[in-house]
Amino acid sequence: MKLFDDTVLAASTDTGTTGIYQLKRLWSKAIAGQDIVNQYPEEYGLDNALIDILGIGLLPTYQYLYGQKPGFESFENWVIAHAGGHITDFTIQQCNALFQNKSTHHQNIIADVLTPNDMVFWQTHGYVIIKNAVTPQDCAASRKAIMDYLEMDEMDETTWYKEGSSMQGIMVPLYRNAAIDKNRNSPVIKRAFEQLWNRTDLIVTTDKCGFNPPETASFKYRGIGLHWDVSLATPIPFGTQGILYLTDTAVNQGALTVVPGFQNNMQSWLKELPEHVNPREVDLSSFNPIPIAANAGDFIIWNHLLPHDSSPNKASLPRIVQYLNWYAPLADVQNEWI
Repeated sequence: MKLFDDTVLAASTDTGTTGIYQLKRLWSKAIAGQDIVNQYPEEYGLDNALIDILGIGLLPTYQYLYGQKPGFESFENWVIAHAGGHITDFTIQQCNALFQNKSTHHQNIIADVLTPNDMVFWQTHGYVIIKNAVTPQDCAASRKAIMDYLEMDEMDETTWYKEGSSMQGIMVPLYRNAAIDKNRNSPVIKRAFEQLWNRTDLIVTTDKCGFNPPETASFKYRGIGLHWDVSLATPIPFGTQGILYLTDTAVNQGALTVVPGFQNNMQSWLKELPEHVNPREVDLSSFNPIPIAANAGDFIIWNHLLPHDSSPNKASLPRIVQYLNWYAPLADVQNEWI
């Protein structure tokens, strides 16, 4: 039973001035408070997919809503500004098709990216590398955007450790930029995800970038260790994650680290754990995690059941990356976070 009078929340069909379903309801829930939001877990996926279609970023959106508590007109103006100053008719159609529980399928514009051998490797190891998914020129433009945002110089190591940086650990909260957006909408990357999901009605996340400089005597790795970014409530639905290397990245250069093949026994492993053991606190180092070396422009997709992390950078150059993921917005999700 809901503990809150639903009538004081905006209806999902109240479109405001944008013509987008669910947007005003998303706002009204956030303004009402987290306790109210938690009473509608079935809407989490819809709200987050709406934000991704608009390209405004989950963290910036919720920080603005909870931090500023704006009026709805101010929120609409903020959404439009962060969506590039204009929301296209096609984007509005995508948002409303999502609310109406309709899939928006797209015709393939390029041939398959992943080979049969790639698909076998994926099934066995839980990850796959798409070589040269992005051009060297686009990698260079993206690196410049990230370094400019951080007010650092890629070629000057004295700038890599500046105090007061906007970094969050090794994460860079740069969400929208022409170069970053171009990578995010790479047809090659999208087609690879479509093959893995075996569907074309996918949407892309508006996610962060990453900067992992070499360790020094005074600067140590700021990662969080092997972890999952998905609820461990079983059964865990299929899901993916992805990372674009913008620099050539050696195994000792802060490379993405995963436990290959763990997706094939994850759920049985969870069932076999003693009841008092929190799976997120288990030391996973004995499962032979490996760092994945790849070149600038290579894109790595991994099954979200794989424990993963970046790693300490023991090399002489920073690792610069972009995170992005294409996913099915109407796919099953676990509303309970464990």
